[in-house]
Amino acid sequence: MEAGKQIFLFVQYRKLVCSMQRDLCESRKQFYTNVCLPTKCADIGKDMVINMVEVLKVDNLQKKFGKRSIIKGISFTIKEGEIFGFLGPNGSGKTTTIKMLVDLISMDSGSITIMGNDIKKNREAALKHIGAVVESPELYSYLSGYENLMQIARIRGISKNRIDEIVKLVGLEGRIKDKMKKYSLGMKQRLGLAAALLSNPKLLILDEPTNGLDPNGIVELREILKELAEKEGMAVFVSSHILGEIQNLCDTVAFIEDGIITSVESMDLMYDSLVFSLETIKEERTYNILSGIEGIVSVIENPIGYTLELSERKSSEVLKDIVDAGIEVDSFAKHFKELEERYMELIRGGIR
Repeated sequence: MEAGKQIFLFVQYRKLVCSMQRDLCESRKQFYTNVCLPTKCADIGKDMVINMVEVLKVDNLQKKFGKRSIIKGISFTIKEGEIFGFLGPNGSGKTTTIKMLVDLISMDSGSITIMGNDIKKNREAALKHIGAVVESPELYSYLSGYENLMQIARIRGISKNRIDEIVKLVGLEGRIKDKMKKYSLGMKQRLGLAAALLSNPKLLILDEPTNGLDPNGIVELREILKELAEKEGMAVFVSSHILGEIQNLCDTVAFIEDGIITSVESMDLMYDSLVFSLETIKEERTYNILSGIEGIVSVIENPIGYTLELSERKSSEVLKDIVDAGIEVDSFAKHFKELEERYMELIRGGIR
């Protein structure tokens, strides 16, 4: 192994790269006074904006395999303490993007910057800030979970106390001395996460992290990631196709389709959208009328009728136009937009 490559990226290739280092924030309160989130200050009654560290910046990233363009100029940033979801259908470019982020495959053009270090120009300085579980965590099946972690700890100069701390965090205390070949897929996922966290990375990259986890394990993983982001300021990048988990976990979501990011959106703003549920008879005529009413931005079919996203126009005015157009209204109520609805709008263009 080439000297200096000490970060262990859990991928099919069992590749070691350089060591990760990070500083812990003293508390959640201190963290939120040092990051840049638009925050409403109740005590003084005015908005205040705080500077946040930019952990990852991706700019105009492109990749081709042969003549086929896979990634077509995508750009996004992830801030300290942010949990960033990466959503898209199979074949949309999620895994290719992740492999470029951890330098498993090279980019054709564009840039990836981690903690101010360009991954092309200063590779080791960039990669030392990353912990990653990409695809299935591939460790050594003939070793115990603890022995696997000890191998990594020796390379990086990490104490046994740190191993014990991380093992407890991921919930493997009772099985850590068992041979890894006896582990279920969910236990392997936990061990992979433990190894990725050993050196306290600034950026944690997870590809389908809930694979093999039972419902209780999924909830526990969510709590772990939120704690790491909120208390320690860790930036977390999560690629998944499970919309419900992304909605419950993430602060920001990027939607990718056919190698293009169609939108990057705040989950908070998504919840604040002017979305209403209209209970009515579903038919072609009704859909066409709704689509033409001023102030209705989108129309999506739901089990009881239609989900309508409105502009800034008053909902009472929109409702009056709906009734005046001869549409029978059984109910008209505000509801929060689910991530699935937004996904359908952006990735599939909505359904009728």
